[in-house]
Amino acid sequence: MLLAFGCAGSARAATETAPAILTVDAATGSVISDHGGGQPHHPASLTKLMSAYVAFRALEAGQAKWESPITVSERAAGQGGSVLGLRKGDVITLGAALKAMIVRSGNDAAVAVAEHIAGSESAFAERMTAEARRLGMGSSSFRNATGMTAAGHVTTPRDMAILALAILRDFPSHRALFSSLETSWKGRSYPTVNGFLANFSGAEGMKTGFTCPAGYNLVALARRGGHRAVAVIMGAGSSAQRQAVVRSAMDAALRDGAVAARPLASLPNTTEAPPDLSAAACGLRSGGEWAHGSTNRAPPAGWGLEVAFGTDRAKVQRALATVHREMAGRLGGGSPLVVIKPRDGLVRYRGLIAGLSERRAIDTCLAERAKMGEDRCLVLTPTMMSGALEDERRFRMFSAR
Repeated sequence: MLLAFGCAGSARAATETAPAILTVDAATGSVISDHGGGQPHHPASLTKLMSAYVAFRALEAGQAKWESPITVSERAAGQGGSVLGLRKGDVITLGAALKAMIVRSGNDAAVAVAEHIAGSESAFAERMTAEARRLGMGSSSFRNATGMTAAGHVTTPRDMAILALAILRDFPSHRALFSSLETSWKGRSYPTVNGFLANFSGAEGMKTGFTCPAGYNLVALARRGGHRAVAVIMGAGSSAQRQAVVRSAMDAALRDGAVAARPLASLPNTTEAPPDLSAAACGLRSGGEWAHGSTNRAPPAGWGLEVAFGTDRAKVQRALATVHREMAGRLGGGSPLVVIKPRDGLVRYRGLIAGLSERRAIDTCLAERAKMGEDRCLVLTPTMMSGALEDERRFRMFSAR
């Protein structure tokens, strides 16, 4: 047979709820609007704002230099989620790693920065928490430099707004880093993962964040006329919801006549546990099991074929659609499915045709391989199909983007 070999949760149950929204006047630090601004949340890659702040402090203190070379460790190179694609032994400057960390949300770059500055990621995380306390971020603590979901790794929209204002106040020379539209590595250009920059008039930065438990987060900075505002969105159920919410909130904050009600520091944080949004954001139950009936994903029954594979999701999707049309009659149907396949620190995509009978899957693939070559298709047993979904589930559950 032709078989494809090797193919954090917290307290509140996840439902479709409105995200927390906080807007602040960037000039005065006063609150313009607040909906859940003091609620604890998993920060996901908003964490990298604090990673950047700690790195900026080290640069200011002369403990590191922008052009300092970093030799990438095995641990940094082995990070999952959103990555630049650093390999063990690669040499990257601190400045380039910081830019990759913000522009591409590179987890490998974030760990490389942490290890360079503090010797280890855990020691760097201790610095992050200490800085949070110094800045008045009373409900924030950090366990890593990336935003991977971890017990005790938590913040609030209020605290993130304090951090954003601190970056603008303390390190104005680095502001352009958060508005950069691309970065480069080994001669290749990589666009920003921050869609806010291209989709909001007056956008100036700063950082997106996503994991399944966190949902879709954003710290945004924008300016129109004489008004500049910071908006923090945490716990959106989709990237589209995040974009719609920030657009509405920022439009209101930048409108002439918008009233800043009270100092940000006077906004209280609450003591509840951060919500687990795995079901809303990823179709996962708390703990990481697939939520049956979810519109996001459910394990397909039966056998499957892998007919496309690559790093470009759109190309894989197109190739899958083409092959499925060609094979559908012989396969007796089947459902096309693109799943994430983390591999060697990079994100790849598998184009699968799911829900097939054993005989149809094997016979059709044998005939296709004889006609088109060995790379035409791979047969996946029901166990392997479940494994493909499990790879994606684990990636979505724990990766920070």
